[in-house]
Amino acid sequence: MVARVGVGAVILLLLSAAGCRASPPVSIPTPRAGGSHASSAILTPAAGVPGNPENGRALVVARGCGGCHTVPGIQGASGVIGPPLNNVALRPTLAGESIPNSPDNMTRWIMDPPSLKPGTAMPRLGLTQQEAQDVTAFLYSQPRNPLP
Repeated sequence: MVARVGVGAVILLLLSAAGCRASPPVSIPTPRAGGSHASSAILTPAAGVPGNPENGRALVVARGCGGCHTVPGIQGASGVIGPPLNNVALRPTLAGESIPNSPDNMTRWIMDPPSLKPGTAMPRLGLTQQEAQDVTAFLYSQPRNPLP
């Protein structure tokens, strides 16, 4: 019985460590013309949304967002802990109906989720404002750039 509990605890610990997590700054791969490390879909910035969607896509890959979220166009990004990150710009609210959806609110959410929704499972990722704007630009480009 004790061995069974010990094995279960180890498995739970490993699964927890593999999921969403804040991570130290990492170097972000630069997407290449004609294809990127994640997807060959070309992203066009959404009107009125600051940031670079290509840099945002690279950050989503580098920070492991696909461990918790399904992200169309990102290989292996099939997490189910958090909501899927498709058609974000079309949603009326963020974070389970509690925050009106806007690029500014999305950037604030990405930078510090617990400050907007205490108790959320979404961790602080340690992104700069520019990095959060780039991720926002990527997320808001999704409905405008259907994948092949």
